[in-house]
Amino acid sequence: MNVTQAEVRESRTCTIFTVKVDGQVHRCALSEEALYMLSQGMDPRLDRIDAYIVLKRRVACAASACLRNDATLPPVLQACHVAAHV
Repeated sequence: MNVTQAEVRESRTCTIFTVKVDGQVHRCALSEEALYMLSQGMDPRLDRIDAYIVLKRRVACAASACLRNDATLPPVLQACHVAAHV
């Protein structure tokens, strides 16, 4: 798999999730603020795997909303994109 320089830079500043939305796989980069917002309110008793699954579902919901509203996924999901999913 070839990795571009842009992807290397992006992975250093963002958290990247691969999610499936409406049958298509999307690579979603989240800013630190967006990741923080989506992580809020998670049950601290969850183990790491369950917490990751909950977080990944929240990312998929935010990505799905962006795709419905704009028909495209922004290069990086920012706090404004995930605010409705907190």
